[in-house]
Amino acid sequence: MDAPPDAAPPTPPGVPPAGTPTWYVRHGELANGRFRVRCHVDDAHPDGIVVDEPGGGSGMFTLWTADVDGDGHAVLWVNPLANPGTAACWFVVLEDRAAAEPTATLVAFATDHVPLGTVVTDPEFFHLPVANRDQVAAVRWWTQTGAVDQIYVAERWRGRDQARELVYNASAYHQHRGWPGRMHIDGRRTTAGQQALGERRHPTRIAPLEKLLAPLDAPAGTPAPSPDEVFEPPPPG
Repeated sequence: MDAPPDAAPPTPPGVPPAGTPTWYVRHGELANGRFRVRCHVDDAHPDGIVVDEPGGGSGMFTLWTADVDGDGHAVLWVNPLANPGTAACWFVVLEDRAAAEPTATLVAFATDHVPLGTVVTDPEFFHLPVANRDQVAAVRWWTQTGAVDQIYVAERWRGRDQARELVYNASAYHQHRGWPGRMHIDGRRTTAGQQALGERRHPTRIAPLEKLLAPLDAPAGTPAPSPDEVFEPPPPG
C-alpha cells in the first residue's frame, strides 16, 4: 500500500529526522558569480538561510555539496545516505533567462560519458553519443524563487526516490549559482503531483495546495510523459 498523504517519510538510517532545518554554507566565491556551497541538515540555523560559518557541532549531517572541476564545470554531490538505491548521475542544464519568470532545467543521465555529478551545457551535450531517451529524470524550477515547476522520472527509474535525489541536486545547483530563494514546492501542482507528496521529508518546503493544474509535459528537450508520469509515484510497500 502507498503511504497515506499525511504519513511521515521513512527516513534512512543516519539521516536527521523529517522536519530538521536544511541550510547552506558558502565557503568560497567562484568566477561568474558562482559559489562553493555545502548544505547541512541540523538545528543550528533556521531552514533555508545562507551562512558564512556553520556553527553547531562537528557531527552535522552534510546533505550535498556544490563545487567546480578543473574545467570550470559545476560538480554536484549528494550524500548517498540520503536516498539509498538511487542512480548516480551527471547532468545537462538548460536555462531560459528570457522568460517572464526565468527557469532552469536539470536533466539527469546515468551513463559513463561524463564524470558523475558534473553539469554540462546543452551545446556540450549535443556532441555526446547520448540521446534524450537515455535520461533518468528532469526537473524544472523558477530561478528567482526556487519553486519547482515540473518533475519527470523515466519509467524504468521510478520507485527508487530518484525525484527527490534530483531535487537535491537542483537545490545544490541553485545555491551554487547564487540565485535567490530556496528549493520548494508552492501551492500549484497537478493531481499526480499532489498524490506524490505522501512522503514529506521537508514539510516546511511544501505549501498547501492552492491551485490544481492540468497535467504537465516533461521539461523542454525531454520525451513527453503521460499525465501519470509527471511526478514520481511513491514506491510500493
